[in-house]
Amino acid sequence: MMRRLIPIARTHLVSDPFNYLRHEIDKLFEATTSIQGIRPEFEVKENKDGLLVTAELPGVSEKDIDISLDNETLTIRGEKKSEDVKSGETYHMTERTYGAFSRSIRLPYKPDEKKVSASFKDGVLSLTIPRASTAKLSKHKIPIKKS
Repeated sequence: MMRRLIPIARTHLVSDPFNYLRHEIDKLFEATTSIQGIRPEFEVKENKDGLLVTAELPGVSEKDIDISLDNETLTIRGEKKSEDVKSGETYHMTERTYGAFSRSIRLPYKPDEKKVSASFKDGVLSLTIPRASTAKLSKHKIPIKKS
């Protein structure tokens, strides 16, 4: 089972009951995700031009990754294949996980699908997802009515 480390910069687990609770909840999810297989970690950032999505896919080959966009839903599928076991080899321990994965995230706007680009380097998939020209950021103030 893989363990997720909580940054020490945050309040110590014992002195902060909420941090302790989050740690215990994380342990529950770690148990379920280890049964399901691989679950890539995502990071989604937004700037004035659009979104930058990165996904950590260590040990996954570029040819085993499939990226699709359906309206405002981005889906990344792939498979981390196990290495060939040679005759005469015996495992004494293995903590590595293999198998297929699929993750989908809903984007906050409809992207310009023709301008989406992807790159893959050192196990990190990076996607640049520009806004459609009709979906530019606009700020709209909503007045509060007096009751």
